[in-house]
Amino acid sequence: MNQTPLFQQQQRQLLHYLRQPQTTQIPAGFAPERLAVYADLLYNKFDESLTACFPVIHRILPPADWRSLLLDFIAEHRSLTPYYRQIPDEFVQYLQQERDRADDLPFLAELAHFEWIELQLSIAESEPITITPLTREQLLSGTIVFAPVMQLLHYQWPVQDIGPHALPTEPPAATTHILGFCDSDDQVRFIALNPATAYLIELLNNGLTGQQALQAMRGELTNAQFIELTRFGLNTLIDLHHQGAIIDVRPTSHPEHYS
Repeated sequence: MNQTPLFQQQQRQLLHYLRQPQTTQIPAGFAPERLAVYADLLYNKFDESLTACFPVIHRILPPADWRSLLLDFIAEHRSLTPYYRQIPDEFVQYLQQERDRADDLPFLAELAHFEWIELQLSIAESEPITITPLTREQLLSGTIVFAPVMQLLHYQWPVQDIGPHALPTEPPAATTHILGFCDSDDQVRFIALNPATAYLIELLNNGLTGQQALQAMRGELTNAQFIELTRFGLNTLIDLHHQGAIIDVRPTSHPEHYS
């Protein structure tokens, strides 16, 4: 015998219907036209939030596919947050960890994550940025200070290039590396990186000076090759500084000497 109060039973039936109105029988005692209004309101709220956060996905999917995707998300995903502003977070989780459709675009989950990162960077709180002019010597000898709101991203697909007229069917041989950050004008920026630059940034993020990071990348290089690596690394640091990703350096207690 069902001990659940009738009101709670009706609530659950209503919620189940709202999640899957296309396949669920209308609960007894509810007017179909009123339920249709509630179902449309629920869908429209999700559509409003996700269209704003994932504009590229919204543009590249046919309207019917976009609607089907959102309806699947509403029906299948069990959200752990009551906050409307966290719907995009839940959508990314759904695509990455739960959804498995053979006919989905192969890059769908990665593209969603990339678009979601832009939202996260734009709403992240930080103190106003002041960029300190730095010399070549400071960039090599000091501990690099990056913009406080920054993400180093790695993808299988070239997510930054995907759009209505660029829909790859096979991933490139090389991993896509992207640096995302908020600049001094509080604008989100993305920089496409080659593998060497991505590795250099990882080393710098671990607290190495520019010179220490380049030394760590040396491996089996000859002296002549290491000179070329140092030239590449310095030019990279200068460029990242000019673009606003590197904002300052902290002096080390034991200054390094290099030619």
